[in-house]
Amino acid sequence: MGSVSEKYEIGYDQPAAEPTLGTLATRLVRTTVPRRLYQVLHLALPVAIDLATRGWWRGAGWSLAIASFGGWGLADHWLAESAADNPERAQWVRVVRVIAGGLTIVPPVLLVLEAFLRLLGSAPIS
Repeated sequence: MGSVSEKYEIGYDQPAAEPTLGTLATRLVRTTVPRRLYQVLHLALPVAIDLATRGWWRGAGWSLAIASFGGWGLADHWLAESAADNPERAQWVRVVRVIAGGLTIVPPVLLVLEAFLRLLGSAPIS
C-alpha cells in the first residue's frame, strides 16, 4: 500500500514572499495614472511651503513628505516605462528618485520620533 503522496501527485507551491512597504508603494505607483502623482506633487508642495513660512513645521514636514512621494512616484513610473529609451536621462532620474525617496521617509520618521519623545516627557531631576 502506497502513501498518499504516491497515489496523488501532490505538489507544494513555494510560499509567496510577504510584500514589503517598498513593494506595495512601487506597485501602487506603477499602476496609478501619472496625473494623480502630479496632482499630489503640485497640491502638497505649495501647502508645505506655506506652512513652513508660517512656522508650522509639523504640518510642513507631513506635506513635504506627501509631495516627495508624488515626486518619487513620478520618477519611478518614468524609470519603469522609459529608462531603456534614454539611459543618460535615466541616471539623473534615479538620483531624483533617491532624493525624493529620502524626503518621503525622513520627515515622518522625525515627526513620529518627536511625538514619542514628547509623550515621554522630561526626565525627573534626581
